[in-house]
Amino acid sequence: MKIIRHSVFALVVMAVMVAPAFADRFETETKTIDAEGAKTISLNCEFGAGSLKIVPEDMAEAARLTVTYDPRRFDYDVDYSTRGDRGRLDLESHLRRHRNYDDDDSKNDWELALSTRYPTRIDLEVGAAEAEIDLGGLKLSELSLQMGAAKGTIDFSKPNPERIRELKMEIGASSLDVLNIGNANFDYLEFSSGAASTTLDFRGDFHGDADVSLDIGIGSADIILPKGLAVRVRGDGGFFSSVDFHGGDVEKVRRDVRETPDFAEASDRLTIDLDVSMGSVDIYWK
Repeated sequence: MKIIRHSVFALVVMAVMVAPAFADRFETETKTIDAEGAKTISLNCEFGAGSLKIVPEDMAEAARLTVTYDPRRFDYDVDYSTRGDRGRLDLESHLRRHRNYDDDDSKNDWELALSTRYPTRIDLEVGAAEAEIDLGGLKLSELSLQMGAAKGTIDFSKPNPERIRELKMEIGASSLDVLNIGNANFDYLEFSSGAASTTLDFRGDFHGDADVSLDIGIGSADIILPKGLAVRVRGDGGFFSSVDFHGGDVEKVRRDVRETPDFAEASDRLTIDLDVSMGSVDIYWK
């Protein structure tokens, strides 16, 4: 019994000693990026591993970045420059490859606030990360997203005051939910996925005539369409794939083409082109 008590006491002492040591490994830094007279902002961000959170904020500054990280394992760069009335913000997070620490004991958490006051173009590359991205209310003119072995959500929680010319997403082995896409206010969406499980929710304040190109590899995709929106779907499942419709007032007008009855006359409408290799697509109306 005495041996057991001494062992328990030793473990408690070790835990008390180790906890501050791990806490001291992590640093938190905040960098505020002034717009410096820019009227538009171009953001280029490469985020390798960790946790990435992006939020919109009504502020005069172009952006604010808060990073909590292990400087012995990770490093990051922030570079901002202006040319005329255009601002360019480059952000990069990367591993110190000569270090070798257990991922469970490491940390690389980013919270990036972007101003809703400036028309913005975003080019975002995310690796093995957990991402929580809210782009609601940002004045987005263009968005390009590449995700590797990541998981998370992208939410257009509020309508975009600008019109996105092109919205491009390339997804690898990810689990991703894209929410309220109708609020993105886009002309063209190109979405491709590999071995991914995705949800594409097109509900929101949808306006205009928009086209969507969906290329699904060996994964699955749930597509949610708002009831009442005029929709045309081109493409069908093949020998190794499937496309299934759940509800919705759609009819087959010709081979591999389905439309809602009001599609031809509607001013607000969505055209979806499907290319499904060995995956599955389920389309719902809600």
